[in-house]
Amino acid sequence: MNPSRSAPPGPLILAMAFFSGALALAQQLLWTRRMVDLMGAAAGSTARVFACFFLGLALGAQVAGRIAARTQRPWRMAALAEFGVALLSVPMLTLPLWADPLWPWLGAERLLATPGALLKTALSVLLVLPPAFAMGFFLPMAGSALHTDRNADRDPGLPLYVANTFGALAGILFGILYLPAGAGLFSAMRWVIVGNLLSTVVYLCFDHFSSPLSPVPAPPKSDNVPAAVPSPRTLLAVAALSGFLVLALEINALMLVQLVAPLSFFAPGAILFAFIGILAVCGLSVATLPLSPFWRENGLFITAISAGIALWISPFLFHTFAPHFPVDTPAASLTAFFLRIVLFSLLVFGPAVFFAGLWFPLAARLSAQGSTQSTGARWGGLLAVNGLGGWLGAEAAYRFLLPAFGPFGTLGLLGTLYLFAANLLIPPHPSPWIRRAALALFFVGGYISLQVFPSLPTTHPSLRPHVREESHGREGSFAILDHPAMGRAILMYNQYILGSSAATPAQARQAHIPLLLHPTPHRVGFLGAGTGISPGAALDHTAVEHVETAELSSTVAQAAHQWFATENRNWYTDPRSTVHIEDARTWVAASPDRFDVLVSDLFLPWGPGEGRLFTVEHFTACRAALAPDGLFCMWLPLYQLTEEQVTLILNSFRTVFGTTHLILRETSPESPALGLIGWKNGRLDWNTAKTRLTAENLTDPEIPTLAALQALSLHTLPAPQQPLSPLNTLDNLHLELDASRVLLQYGNKAPYLTEIRFQTWRKIFK
Repeated sequence: MNPSRSAPPGPLILAMAFFSGALALAQQLLWTRRMVDLMGAAAGSTARVFACFFLGLALGAQVAGRIAARTQRPWRMAALAEFGVALLSVPMLTLPLWADPLWPWLGAERLLATPGALLKTALSVLLVLPPAFAMGFFLPMAGSALHTDRNADRDPGLPLYVANTFGALAGILFGILYLPAGAGLFSAMRWVIVGNLLSTVVYLCFDHFSSPLSPVPAPPKSDNVPAAVPSPRTLLAVAALSGFLVLALEINALMLVQLVAPLSFFAPGAILFAFIGILAVCGLSVATLPLSPFWRENGLFITAISAGIALWISPFLFHTFAPHFPVDTPAASLTAFFLRIVLFSLLVFGPAVFFAGLWFPLAARLSAQGSTQSTGARWGGLLAVNGLGGWLGAEAAYRFLLPAFGPFGTLGLLGTLYLFAANLLIPPHPSPWIRRAALALFFVGGYISLQVFPSLPTTHPSLRPHVREESHGREGSFAILDHPAMGRAILMYNQYILGSSAATPAQARQAHIPLLLHPTPHRVGFLGAGTGISPGAALDHTAVEHVETAELSSTVAQAAHQWFATENRNWYTDPRSTVHIEDARTWVAASPDRFDVLVSDLFLPWGPGEGRLFTVEHFTACRAALAPDGLFCMWLPLYQLTEEQVTLILNSFRTVFGTTHLILRETSPESPALGLIGWKNGRLDWNTAKTRLTAENLTDPEIPTLAALQALSLHTLPAPQQPLSPLNTLDNLHLELDASRVLLQYGNKAPYLTEIRFQTWRKIFK
């Protein structure tokens, strides 16, 4: 460095690297959640956002690396990039304000065809990739500003990487535990953008007090390159493969941990926190410990062998510790739950992630040995291939490995890939037994991965004798059960039942009741299929001409077709029925003036994708999807809701539909379901129900007569005369967050509206 050149203090630069990592991870979490609101929780939506984010980071790092090699004002470029992140994040922040008209303009037919796929891809690219591209500038630019001596043993870019990674931990905590719980999604995103603007000001100050960089002459390559250091191409390949394997492992871990943790907004964040925490410790270890000749020559080989062996052990660690982390165990607080899942992730995956996490920083440090590139250019290339590898690893895990080999088989295959890489990284002139042992481990690992691990059970021990079929992939983990108490059932994530043959009458009634309240239900829509029993029951009505169903998961739809055809009246293949594999909110928003009756299935209130089906925005889209005299019925699982949460949903529903009729699915207080019925322009008329009952002659024992149907009727709430509060919206996520909190803190003892609580709550409407 030019001695006359002033520079910001090193600790202050590291602090900004920490802050940059925190902002980046908070943005990633919030963007992913926000894009679900736009494009739906369909299988490809989150993966598409994930891909654009990693591709943006990789491209940004690559371009920044090239610019860093030439620029004299790296902090000015960093400020420009940070301001770009803030500016380019505004469309995501304001998404509900401008995105609602998109789907009605597109229409349901085009949504389900090529134009819909192209629009979703274009929106992902335009909203996520540009700000992620700008994020990729920080490390190369800061590394260029810190660059001093290319021959130094300690890479000046590695401390920045470590600080940035530790900052990512803070970003996760900020995004998962504080921001959404404190003020909602909109406020969270706004504060992160404020952080980007503050960073812009700081970088401009750095630039103001720094003199332009003077070129540093490149030393001859042979001056300081230890003979045992791998070639630059080999190190770039290690960086790319490290990203591939670590991200594939993270996706696999998410799948497995959700088998023992409630599906909520917080469990994925806890897994991410555990992984990034280990990676941060790995980076710190490599950055601070001396790099001896032995580690220069053998480090990459040893860590690859160790990571492969540790991954083989992970399935057995999972089965050892999973019984100590049962699904229904309540936590004292969200923080306690968060830490419990972090601990479980560390116990099961910690050893594998630690050895895997040493690979990239070790390759980065070795790449600094005698390199003729600037720090910014070198780190730009490393981060680019690492990010690209990460995206490919996540896609490979979702699309190919998990569906083909299951979560345990995928762990074994990832371990085998590490052993394959280790065989390619054996240092020069090894002992013959080392080469033979490494090769033997690779072949043994491959055999075990293909023959043993895929057969390891993933369902709860009490359910394993009843499992008929399992499926794992980007749509989740599903199992088909034949259980004495439930009959045939679909089990999702080892935690809850999507539907069962034993509940056929109740599920069919979810269709019968709203269809009996409409005089001419010719065209009927269903949001969610589950076993297909509810939409299939609509086919029993002679007045129904066509049934359309939006089902998020193709796996669930196929399971309903294969395993529940008798119970659902062959709903999947009936000529009067059409099944659309699409997110329910996106599909209904693209279907204006379409349905005489629209029925919404029971949805998990704490599901990140499903929680948005209880919002004002979704109810508005459902009202618009109705024909002029159309009826909408939203079924609520009272056995998964507290009284306060039901009030929140009612307020949101009545704000859109005005007069709202409440009707029960059954009289039993054990697992009650409540129907919220609203009309676009009509009203409840019991004479219509009497006529329809006579015409259809249904066999449901719960509603054989009009009097029996009226006995299920609870109350009619008039249209509100003044604004109701609180409301559940896409910006505040009140229901999703509160439902997650209640579930995690109380488990199966949550104060839901069942038994005595249900009876007490019901008296309010007497």
